[in-house]
Amino acid sequence: MESSQQSGAGVQKLLIGSIATLALMAGAANAADMPLKAPPPAVPQCVVNDIVRANNQVSLDFTETSLWYGPEIVGPEPPISPPPPVGVPLDSESGNLPGLQVTGSAMASIGPICNLYISGSFSWSHGNTSYVAFDFPSLINHATVEDWDFRLGKGFNVGPNGMITPYFGAGTNWWNRVLTGPSGYDEIYKHAYAGAGLLLQYSPGPGWVLSADGLVGSTFSASQVSSLTPGGATGIRVCTFPLGNAVTYMAEGSVDYAITEHVHANVGVEYTYFQYRQSPPVNDFIEPNSKTSYLTGAVGLGYHW
Repeated sequence: MESSQQSGAGVQKLLIGSIATLALMAGAANAADMPLKAPPPAVPQCVVNDIVRANNQVSLDFTETSLWYGPEIVGPEPPISPPPPVGVPLDSESGNLPGLQVTGSAMASIGPICNLYISGSFSWSHGNTSYVAFDFPSLINHATVEDWDFRLGKGFNVGPNGMITPYFGAGTNWWNRVLTGPSGYDEIYKHAYAGAGLLLQYSPGPGWVLSADGLVGSTFSASQVSSLTPGGATGIRVCTFPLGNAVTYMAEGSVDYAITEHVHANVGVEYTYFQYRQSPPVNDFIEPNSKTSYLTGAVGLGYHW
């Protein structure tokens, strides 16, 4: 009797164990068939290298600008009296202007977006140039040039030591020409510009960054304001000449070297070109077609934060 009961109890335990084992196996199989929750995407790590460090600094540079203006050439359209010689070069100007330039730039990352780039600069140059006109002797021009430049873009790494940064650029140019002497007068040229550019940078070794960039765009809001100077030409009234829109482009190359963790030395050269379109007649005067270019060399020091 006891033996029969013990045998029945053993069978019961065996059945319960088998059922539990089958339940565990079924649960495991169902769990294997269920989709797994994907892990959150990894946030990319933005690399901080010598290029990024060079793009995070403020610098002061001493500059020397060679200015070329002209020749002014009158087109066939203005019906003014007396008419200037159509198609004949009129005035031209050239000279060297020492000056200063302050530049600040930053390259930062916001969330997963790496290498956002912003920069701004102001330059000031002043000196004497030689102004030559077809109808009177050369005059000394006391020239002052002021420029503002702003850029906004994003850098893309090219290997461990290179970066390409497309950007949008805009700025202003202001140029005051003060001609002295009996035939002298005062002229202020100014315009704004906007365009697209590309900055290429390469680090050939620790602390070194080579940069080259170019911008192509258009001027707008261009004008020239003429007025008398004391003892200058007679018969010239205060006139404002609209000059229309025209092409402009810039090209620049520079070398940056980190002397210490925070102090950088830099040297560079920049070429700027723009045109002014002929104005309509204003008080029987016109402002002819012209071309202007600046070639600027710069050397200075920067502070990296």
